[in-house]
Amino acid sequence: MRAKGEFVFKGLEKKDGGEFLNAQGQNIKYDERYILKVDEVVDNDVNERKLKVDVNNTSLVDALKKLKIYDKIVLDCDVLLYQNSAKVVPVAIVNSNNK
Repeated sequence: MRAKGEFVFKGLEKKDGGEFLNAQGQNIKYDERYILKVDEVVDNDVNERKLKVDVNNTSLVDALKKLKIYDKIVLDCDVLLYQNSAKVVPVAIVNSNNK
């Protein structure tokens, strides 16, 4: 499923991959990724959102790196539905309003 959202860009941070032991003693590995910080304004209420961005999506990462803090952007996202959760994955910038 696809969705578009209007946001205010706040930053992009790279997180290294790694691994950890969960409560059951299993070794869990995770890949490197970017964390995209944006503000979403709904009914005059501002909510900070943090979205994971795939490091292999170079066109999105490159476009995000060109933004300035507080630029307004419209993100195209995949919405992945699971049995007990949902995940929003940004895939492209549809529009940006650099002021």
